[in-house]
Amino acid sequence: MAHPGISLDHQVLHDGFVVEIHEKIEQLLQDAAAIEQLRLLWQQAPVMVFRRQSIEEHEQVQFSQQFGTCEVISRKDILSPYQDEVIYFSTLRYADGRGVGGFAGGDDVAWHSDQTFMRQPATGAMLYGVEVPKGGGDIYWANQYGAWDSLPADIQALIEGRTGTYRYAKRMAIMNPLELKKDTAQAKAMLSLPDATHPLVLTHPITGRKALYADPTTLVAIDGLSDADNERVLPLLFEAGSRPELVYRHKVRNGDLVMWDNGCTMHRRDEMRLDQPRLMKRTTFRLSPQAYCAPH
Repeated sequence: MAHPGISLDHQVLHDGFVVEIHEKIEQLLQDAAAIEQLRLLWQQAPVMVFRRQSIEEHEQVQFSQQFGTCEVISRKDILSPYQDEVIYFSTLRYADGRGVGGFAGGDDVAWHSDQTFMRQPATGAMLYGVEVPKGGGDIYWANQYGAWDSLPADIQALIEGRTGTYRYAKRMAIMNPLELKKDTAQAKAMLSLPDATHPLVLTHPITGRKALYADPTTLVAIDGLSDADNERVLPLLFEAGSRPELVYRHKVRNGDLVMWDNGCTMHRRDEMRLDQPRLMKRTTFRLSPQAYCAPH
């Protein structure tokens, strides 16, 4: 199945919010017209899958920059030694015993949307699997356009136009990242981040579609509601965001590259084996609120 008006070789997956692109990224980078078609397609389908890729880090950065400005995070311990825009998720170690990147634990990762605890989140993300364990580690994406559509009309009316308070300490308690459980300057800095405020409903500026923006790992309150109403409404939002019919499950293989828009999706990961090597490379990039479903 192809998307109308798009000539790229692709297949629409899971109710149209995921597409698999049957093209090589190296070739796409040489074709400005193809990149423009990808931008148009991504506005309709916020998760794009590219299988069997073989790219260098500078090519991943260059590809990311076709969609937004790459971020360089403050955590130097998980950065690539070659590209400041790339971070590593890995179970590997350097010769001196240091971990190659971070997030090496095998525990599952709860539903979330990236950087919601930040006041100005970067919502574009790209993950490239160089070496992927065969056991576990499947990644799931949930369609937050569908989450909004599934809410009862009275809940939609109650939350539309409201903002929420998002807090990093809640995520740390839920997701328990071992790197930040230690009494380090990095952990203290993350826990001291000020609360962020974002709209609970984001509207795509091109398509006009509305997406729920209610990260269960960071959202602590809906501004302007009583404690009783928060206790009633927040679980409804969190349940809507991860309904099974809205979820695409991806079995990650070596060479897979997946990019997604955090403004209208959430994601999580299964528990994975630690007796097999893992190296995944990620870029995060800032999407324009004039072209994407970005909080601002």
